[in-house]
Amino acid sequence: MSEATDPVAAAAARLEAAVQRLSRAAAARPAPAPAIDGGSPPGVDPAAVAALAERLDTTIARLRGVLGEEG
Repeated sequence: MSEATDPVAAAAARLEAAVQRLSRAAAARPAPAPAIDGGSPPGVDPAAVAALAERLDTTIARLRGVLGEEG
């Protein structure tokens, strides 16, 4: 089945492309600002970061399940 007609292959390709974009963005970003009083850097919402991490973990787990890979 070609990638154009295989939804799992298409989803995997989109996820790989997104990871590559994130990698390029992380490499291009400026150095983080120092934390204030040992907390998070200014402008960083720890709850939002935790929620995004949870969503990414859930998405990766679902994709691994569809692909039949162990986590």
